[in-house]
Amino acid sequence: MTMFKYQHIIRSAASLLLALACVITTGCKSDDDDNGGSTKPEAAKVKVINVDVILPKTIQQQWQNSIDWAMTNIERAQVGLSRQVKLNLRYHDEDTENLEQLAYRLTTPEEGDDTCHAIIGPYHSNHAQTLLNYAAQRRVPVVMPTCTSSELQRIHARSTYAWFLTESDITQCEMMLSVARSGKADVALIYSDDTYGKSFEDWFGYYATEFRLNVAGEGQMKYTKGKSIDAFLQNIDEDSNSKNLMLCVAVSDPADYADIQKQLYNYLMKRFEEAEAAGENTAELRDIVPIFANTSCDDAFISQCGEGDFVVGITPSGSLDYGFPQAYHATYGRRPHNGEAQVYDALCIIALGAYYQMISPDECLVNGEQVVYSKKPYEAGLTDYMRSVVSRDGYNTGWEDTQLHVGFECLFLENDFALHGATGSLDFDEQTYTKVLNTTYMLWQPTKGSNGKTDIEPIVYMSTAGTSSQASTTNIWEQEKRWIQDNFEAGSDPELPELTDNWAVIISPSTTWANYRHQADAFAMYQLLTEAGYDEDHIVLIVEDNLANDERNKYPGKIYINAIEDESDLDFDQREGAVVDYHFSQITRDDVADIMLGRQSDRLPKVIHSTENSNVFFFWSGHGGSREGPLWGNEDASEYFGTQRIHDIVEQMGHEFKYRRMMFAIETCFSGNWGVALQGLPNVLAITAANTRETSDADVHDKTLGVFLSNAFARTFRNEVGRLNTITIYDLYKELARTTVGSHVSLYNQDHYGSVYTNTMQEFFPYK
Repeated sequence: MTMFKYQHIIRSAASLLLALACVITTGCKSDDDDNGGSTKPEAAKVKVINVDVILPKTIQQQWQNSIDWAMTNIERAQVGLSRQVKLNLRYHDEDTENLEQLAYRLTTPEEGDDTCHAIIGPYHSNHAQTLLNYAAQRRVPVVMPTCTSSELQRIHARSTYAWFLTESDITQCEMMLSVARSGKADVALIYSDDTYGKSFEDWFGYYATEFRLNVAGEGQMKYTKGKSIDAFLQNIDEDSNSKNLMLCVAVSDPADYADIQKQLYNYLMKRFEEAEAAGENTAELRDIVPIFANTSCDDAFISQCGEGDFVVGITPSGSLDYGFPQAYHATYGRRPHNGEAQVYDALCIIALGAYYQMISPDECLVNGEQVVYSKKPYEAGLTDYMRSVVSRDGYNTGWEDTQLHVGFECLFLENDFALHGATGSLDFDEQTYTKVLNTTYMLWQPTKGSNGKTDIEPIVYMSTAGTSSQASTTNIWEQEKRWIQDNFEAGSDPELPELTDNWAVIISPSTTWANYRHQADAFAMYQLLTEAGYDEDHIVLIVEDNLANDERNKYPGKIYINAIEDESDLDFDQREGAVVDYHFSQITRDDVADIMLGRQSDRLPKVIHSTENSNVFFFWSGHGGSREGPLWGNEDASEYFGTQRIHDIVEQMGHEFKYRRMMFAIETCFSGNWGVALQGLPNVLAITAANTRETSDADVHDKTLGVFLSNAFARTFRNEVGRLNTITIYDLYKELARTTVGSHVSLYNQDHYGSVYTNTMQEFFPYK
């Protein structure tokens, strides 16, 4: 019907996205040379690897083409090799199996049982934690093609056995809203009440704010099966300020998309009929365009969609640059389903890892370093050999049989290679090499396939980085930056005085041995600042400084933030060279104000002497309470430092021209309370380890000392800034959010600071 004018909105958005990228490459990279022949050598030694595939029966059927294709190419790739691996796939129905019992049975086999070497699956993020809990005991690799929950990925950020082959839904949320930004639409969200929907609930508001999108009406609705959405649709429809309204829908069950689509259709039909009966111009009705998340790319749902229905979806895809989607379509006459490219890569990585383990049982190098564990099992396992395969850099290989053959030969000859797969370049995180860093997404709509069945038609391919065939959301950010500069609205960079010097205040109110990590992180931040070029007299360090000489310290005089694995780790003493200006027990809360405001006295000889040309960095590491965040003391402290107090200090500094810009990095439970308190103050930014309602967890534990040595927030902050001081504030924040386990890192007051996409940490960590 002509009332549904959504296509011009999506096409307009897609045109803009493609204008920011190069023309889509339709050719498929291939190599017709066979190189290996077709007869398996009789003398070949074959090792069988049991791979348990845990998927819903319907998903297994949808993925079978990619699974069979990968298995065939893995076998062909090993032709002519004297030793070979064979993957023995054993299927389990995710919807009907008792996953608790299955996970236990696979990871703790009884005598005589076939060992489970690797697991592929599950399909749903909601089921993954059960498998991962049991897999941890033996570090059985769990390779998850489609588990995209940001919370799940954050919890397992440092697990060497948890493999995520698609970026988290933080990125998918970014992709969906970049389409809305390009289409100049208001936005709203419907999400499911489960682990999957939680990612969208957490990140929708953030990206809407950063893209400067108007969130219509109530903005978000938590959906449960069968729930009416009419009242929500009416609310966002009436509140929208734009001619176009994009409704993002992220639910885990494909059947729920059909229900939501039907309800939206009925709502629009009723609205159209009422407007027509009233003699209104129906062409002026607001377009409500749904964009469905990756779980909608399901045969059961797509088959219900007619060509031209008002359905638009987004799903992870194979990489056009490496030819998988084109080759798949040419071979099978349809587009790959959600997760098919990822399961193809999963099988290839497992096969290559198992082959390397077979030919090199005593040496497993990940990024050039031998894998050794401090607890049982001490030796490297299959997951580590898989990590070794993806951590390499050298000759480029691909996903086809002849290119995979090169990978197997390189392993045999001990030559390096860079594994490129169906999903693309297979770049993994440098901490564990188990979390993929770049995913291609396809924006699609229904169409009639060559077989007469409903298929999906690509509108545009997107990724954060962008390539010759993909639109880039990074370019969207650049467009946004130019738009801000042209319009000079809130959030753009203000005119600031010249930066001439940097000052820092570091505080840890913790004084007990059990709270070792707080002082350790404070000392480590001191070291990072001195490495960045700060003179000692430009840093005020306030800690009790009673750890180094504590009788329980097995390393007298020294403080560490990383577990001691061997003698070389003893070189990284955080106490060495640090100048402690005040013991915590010697100062009061009022003293902090005097130090910040430069009120020097006999009692406080060391203060900061900042001016309007100074950037001031403030780091606090300790405990916090639910009412006002940071506590003045240990976890049993009866006093808060005070949200109003910190606000007043910074406000007074502004009145007295004591800073050019200020950045707060607060590592406590409920630290978001300080972020809220600093809202509205000019040129001030706060990054907190938790929001206003959350605790913040410890991170690195050392058995020798019997304490936690660091927190995840401080560790990632140090690692990222220490690695690249020109990292943008946004990229630092995003990495902190993804890797800090147990709490949501939060960013506050960016609208009064300037662009977090263009301003970097170099302003506070200059590395002179």
